[in-house]
Amino acid sequence: MGRDAYENRMKQRLSDLGIQIASVSARLADSPDDRLRMDFAAQLATLEGRRAAIGEMLVTLGDEPDGTWEDLRLQIEDHWDALIQDFEERLASLV
Repeated sequence: MGRDAYENRMKQRLSDLGIQIASVSARLADSPDDRLRMDFAAQLATLEGRRAAIGEMLVTLGDEPDGTWEDLRLQIEDHWDALIQDFEERLASLV
């Protein structure tokens, strides 16, 4: 996959995850359990921060020379995989 296609795909994935985080946050806002709401609000904020950090890495991808952008892509993928796993684990604890 070329750089442009990768960037576009990751931008879409980041956007989709942002929507999911916002959706969970909105559902939790209606929870009568203050402790649960506050705990998960903090956790979702952490996840959102990590999502934003990956977005910043993606921006720097455009500045990488053609021969080295793959290294940064691999770093982005590692961060992405860890973020998705963490997000899914946190959601599982809601059930």
